Amino acid sequence: MVDYYPSGCGVFGILRKRNSPKVKGNLVVRAIDRVRYRGSDKGAGFAVFNLEKRNYYVIKAFYEGNPSELKDMFSKYGVEVKNVELLTKYSTLCDCNLIALGDINEVRKAIRNVNEIMWNGKEKKGRVYSVGSSLHVYKGVGYPKDVAEQYRVEELEGDLWLAHTRQPTNSPGYYPFWSHPFSSFNVAIVHNGDVSSFGANVEYLNSRGLNSFVGTDSEVLAFLFEELIAEGLTIEEAVKILINPSRRFNALPKDVDYLYRNAMLDGPFTAVIGYDSGDDLYLIAIADRSKFRPAIIGEDESYYYVASEENEIREISPKAKIWTLKPGSYFIASYKKGIISYGRGNDELKTFSPPPIMVPEKYDINAYNIGYKELNYEILKLAEKGKREITVANVLGHRYIGINLPAKNINNLRINLYGVVGNAMANLNEGNEFYVYGNVTDDCCDTMHGGKVVIYGDARDVLAQTFQNGKIFVKGNAGNRVGIQMREYKDKRPYLIIGGIVDDYLGEYMAGGVMIVFGKGFNGEPVGNFVGTGMVRGRIYIRGKVSPSKLGLQPPRYEVMRLLKALFLEGLISSEEYDSLKNEEYIEIVNKLKGEAKEYAKKLFEEKIGVPTYEYRELTEEEFKELYPVVDEYSKDMMDYSYTELLKEKFTVITARKL
Repeated sequence: MVDYYPSGCGVFGILRKRNSPKVKGNLVVRAIDRVRYRGSDKGAGFAVFNLEKRNYYVIKAFYEGNPSELKDMFSKYGVEVKNVELLTKYSTLCDCNLIALGDINEVRKAIRNVNEIMWNGKEKKGRVYSVGSSLHVYKGVGYPKDVAEQYRVEELEGDLWLAHTRQPTNSPGYYPFWSHPFSSFNVAIVHNGDVSSFGANVEYLNSRGLNSFVGTDSEVLAFLFEELIAEGLTIEEAVKILINPSRRFNALPKDVDYLYRNAMLDGPFTAVIGYDSGDDLYLIAIADRSKFRPAIIGEDESYYYVASEENEIREISPKAKIWTLKPGSYFIASYKKGIISYGRGNDELKTFSPPPIMVPEKYDINAYNIGYKELNYEILKLAEKGKREITVANVLGHRYIGINLPAKNINNLRINLYGVVGNAMANLNEGNEFYVYGNVTDDCCDTMHGGKVVIYGDARDVLAQTFQNGKIFVKGNAGNRVGIQMREYKDKRPYLIIGGIVDDYLGEYMAGGVMIVFGKGFNGEPVGNFVGTGMVRGRIYIRGKVSPSKLGLQPPRYEVMRLLKALFLEGLISSEEYDSLKNEEYIEIVNKLKGEAKEYAKKLFEEKIGVPTYEYRELTEEEFKELYPVVDEYSKDMMDYSYTELLKEKFTVITARKL
């Protein structure tokens, strides 16, 4: 089991469309400054690409010593440095800008050799941190605005930008070496998460001649991407290798899996990559196959966006179309070709909610220029004065809304929120009602004990974690790991209803309560994989038929086939039974096995992985009687459709398997 926390780093990317204006640096600074995490003053940075033909390369380096010494280092490797410019200083460390001439392969080789000389000594004399014909990286220690002011980033323009806030993990962090973005030749990345495959990735890079690293896990992403492209792979082939897709659902060809095993990433990560191919620019986003870190994609008439939080995009483009990456997927947009991969199917893209309402006709609080602590204080002040309904306009990524109300024992409030609500809204809610006229970010309604939350847009990942009592109604879609560890006790039963579609791990470790997924407006199966993994109690109702392959964390196919073969050889199933079962899904095989054969299967798999059971059927009279009033209340809140009519259709009903 993995504990989920709100995103640890803020990442942002923006690429202009052809014939649209260049992106101004001040917009990028505004967007990334919307993301403030614990420790986000420790490091920040920007990368800007301008697709222009040049006959020289810009090399940027941090160096402890006389900048002119860098010129001599590069000349030893056949690279002519025309100019050395001192940009700024960090104590004894200078930030230098070099204009260099040379063959592209000579420049690449020289960068690696110079970095190895400067970094691999005991004193760590310096580091080349940016190189390319179109790329400039600006990074330092401080909040994004601090770094932007230091380099006058807001005055710059570019075709493609990346931005990052908060110091990367696994590094000392007191010098800008360890701040994002990380760069290789005409490649820059910003990263949120942890790369647990760091050791294997370094081994792969060592085998390709790279032997100098600053030590943080994020840096290897830039080098890996450059190496894969240099080997002749397409961008899509390279990102598929990096994502390390599940062998269960989307396995790579065996030869590719074998050749590039150590280049594949593992761990929780979202990465945004900027790449200049020489004649085009690409904005790329990748998410790990369990999607433990958020990845929001956006598009408007002028730009493509990638962000760790929706409010970054809304700061620049309030009316942009927004969607999320599926677990283990990728987004690719090209300056010249447009979107190459959306990270979702077209049928799913259509289900995401329209832009939120930011400002109602009347409101009590304007949240735009205040922080989340002040917003919570303003709500509390009005509640203590006796106001029972409080309306807040221009919510834009504010976290922890309502977190102080349980501590003050204030109940029976109705709080109307217009905009994009940040992480951890209504956590520990006891008896208040929250109505969101827009979207909510991750970890909403965590450990909610009572009350009600109504969301008229989409909810992101980890909605309703350890939800224990009350009602949560979502009109649109929900993300990954929804309803994990839901529970009930005696007469306290939580109800979660989602009108749209849901991603992977719905109801993981579920221990009580009721979920309904209507999938309204979607023709396919409205849930992702691993539904009900490890559930021990509770019920999940999904409208329509769901493939049994999507239920639980089932054993690999080859292990199931070995079990069947063993059962046949031991005489526990007949040859006819073996032939009839070998093409079935695992969950159907277990359901059909009998006697001693079933007991063997239970001991081998069921007691370890807890795959749930299911029925595809109409609701029973007792179920209909229980669910009708809850769904009727949902319909009245949504005001667009009589959802009680859908209760007459067939549902896939998922419950815990009895061992």
